[in-house]
Amino acid sequence: MAVYSPISSKNNEKIKTVRKLFDKKYRLQFGLFVLEGHKLVYDYIRSGSNPVQIFVTEEALEKYGYIVDSAGCHEVYVLSRELYLHISSESAPQGILAVCRIPEKNGDFCSGKAVILESVRDAGNLGTVIRTAVAFGIDNIVLSSDCADIYNPKTLRAAMGGVFFGNVLVVDDLCAFVEDIRKKGRRVFAAMPAGDAVDVRDVDIRSDDCMVIGNEGNGISASLAALCTCNVTIPMRGDTESLNASAAASILMWELVRGGNGQ
Repeated sequence: MAVYSPISSKNNEKIKTVRKLFDKKYRLQFGLFVLEGHKLVYDYIRSGSNPVQIFVTEEALEKYGYIVDSAGCHEVYVLSRELYLHISSESAPQGILAVCRIPEKNGDFCSGKAVILESVRDAGNLGTVIRTAVAFGIDNIVLSSDCADIYNPKTLRAAMGGVFFGNVLVVDDLCAFVEDIRKKGRRVFAAMPAGDAVDVRDVDIRSDDCMVIGNEGNGISASLAALCTCNVTIPMRGDTESLNASAAASILMWELVRGGNGQ
């Protein structure tokens, strides 16, 4: 059963730890991350996980008490509005924040469609891709280890709970990963600007195909592109240079879903 404990000082060690968790270095050190806002906290609980700690204002406790009660969390700390603002990263905080444990292992790459992201560094872009992939029913979301941190608060906000419901894998060697799944019969398409790339609308998409999206500025590395089945492109007007990474990913994932259904 949860124990409600007041905290009144900025010097409290638990308050100091929460603030540290906005830095990736400390997230890795402690194996913890922060969720803020009632929807993200509730989605995390709905996914079958339990927060380690919850920090909440008295006003938010009255409003979101049902979330706290369903959390299965033994440590609930009640703060003043002023102290809560000291640990919040939100521009309009709702007064509820959870500290959660980072899972010890990735998911497993499974049959079905996949979007593969190489060096996508913008947390907002990454979160949006994860959110869209989950909405479209993409079976696997594979990230190179130098992508933005999925537990960055900006990623979590943009993903809108997708991190908890999607099958997200982070791999250390993306080239080796792609080479391995190619050997197992999977087709992997590299999203490229026009040139020798095939119009994605002309590709006969199968239900287990994979799409690779590259870095926002540099695209897909030559070493990874060389391992892919072929290059595909999204047709655009001649005076349009390129699409945002998350916008391009959304279109290509829709093609995966549209073309791969029932095949």
